[in-house]
Amino acid sequence: MRRESVVDGLRALALLAVIAVNWMGYASLPEAGPLGAALPASSWLAQASLALVAALLAGKGITLLAFLFGYGQGLSRRARGQAALPHRRRRMQRLLLLGLLHGVFIYMGDILTLYAISGLLMLAWSDLRLRQLWRRLIVLLALELLLSLAIAVWLLQGGWVEKSAEFRSLAQASGWWDWIRLNGGSFLAGALGQLLLALPFFMGMMTAGLMAARLRLFSHRRWRGRLQRWASTCFWPGLVLNLVWGLSLWQALRSQNERLEQLCWTIYIWLALSLLVGLVPRLVLAAQGGARFMQYLAPAGRHTLSIYIGSSLLSLLLLSGVGLGLGLSWGTATLLGLSLLYWGLWMGVAPRIKFRLPLEAWLSR
Repeated sequence: MRRESVVDGLRALALLAVIAVNWMGYASLPEAGPLGAALPASSWLAQASLALVAALLAGKGITLLAFLFGYGQGLSRRARGQAALPHRRRRMQRLLLLGLLHGVFIYMGDILTLYAISGLLMLAWSDLRLRQLWRRLIVLLALELLLSLAIAVWLLQGGWVEKSAEFRSLAQASGWWDWIRLNGGSFLAGALGQLLLALPFFMGMMTAGLMAARLRLFSHRRWRGRLQRWASTCFWPGLVLNLVWGLSLWQALRSQNERLEQLCWTIYIWLALSLLVGLVPRLVLAAQGGARFMQYLAPAGRHTLSIYIGSSLLSLLLLSGVGLGLGLSWGTATLLGLSLLYWGLWMGVAPRIKFRLPLEAWLSR
């Protein structure tokens, strides 16, 4: 299948957000998260790291990856024709199996399971007309918006907030059985919650990506003017909204205002989308203009599955109670630095990899 380098570059950039949030919020799971209060609380560097990640990275990675997931489905359909459907079905089934194993045994914040289920539900959508896809996109996003508004109203009226009397962290698991109960049990409960509350949004993002691939949004010059308008009109309002949201979440975590924290997480995917609508066109236009940083990111985008699973395995080794158990002893700024180091090493190594890594090869077989 012919690859689009801009899509690979965007995948690599989206992984930066996913890895940073996963590492920084590790010690807060499963009782809280995806991000926890800055540690140590007296450190201005830790507080600044938390505020920065909350405003610029939280929610952006998983939202963008869902869009690119649908975009990849569209590219596959264009390249493989009628053979695309059975190929995608095998791919989604294997991704679902990998996601379940990853979620139960390695990291409860797995995103592969939700993406695989969404992909399986959307298998027949690649043959629909654009008008039909547009209608489904509107219905899915409208349904998710209603769910978000309903939860927000419920929170404002005094719902939810309950917290466990005894805080348990993934960094405190005392053995493998305790780990499976804590991590695996939380993953299964969280996956069910995602299917009930977030499935319409992620299917909507995948539908948007499928439509974008059909229209050749990132590669055909006829869309350049539209991309420029989106970049100029949406980027700065989206950035301001996310800065306000990030500072609100930072304040909620710093002051232990659990209701405000829960309210922030209720609407975070919409705030992430408001920034991506302006940011992604800017990055696409930069890639079309030959920006070197987008060219530098593209090779790593061909190995995103290995980078993602590798990040989880490394966090299991370093941060979990069944590993070295350093999750509660390292500060917020240190964890951010380590996640950036891990991601940066992959960016440097990926251009030298001239073959498919085992996970990508198995998934595409």
